[in-house]
Amino acid sequence: MRRKLLSLATAVTLSVGALLAAAAPAQAAESPSALCGSGYYVIDSHGLPGATTYLLYKSSGGGWNCVVTIKTADRGTSTKVGAYLDIEDGRGGIDEGRFGYYAGPIRADSGGQCVRFGGLSRGTYWTSPWGHCG
Repeated sequence: MRRKLLSLATAVTLSVGALLAAAAPAQAAESPSALCGSGYYVIDSHGLPGATTYLLYKSSGGGWNCVVTIKTADRGTSTKVGAYLDIEDGRGGIDEGRFGYYAGPIRADSGGQCVRFGGLSRGTYWTSPWGHCG
């Protein structure tokens, strides 16, 4: 009987360890660069209540921008957050909704043009001035 209990305790410990190991990569993937993809790096950010909005850039292919808003509070709880990207020529995008961890990514080719980015969290909207012209 004692051997069966030890085997059960070992199995439970291994199962919990496997679950924790499987959860770790998902959290690591929530960095701005990981969400936007290979080659993107942060060039600007703005803090919002309960979140941070990031503007990232990738020079390959003429110049691309990406925006994500990552929650710093209420993580895992579905709340309204948003990420916005505007390019001077009118292109860009919006991702706004009820999300548990982040909004975005929004990507657009911005080579040779100015951009503005923004975010939403806890009822606060923010938009940058035009900048990061390339």
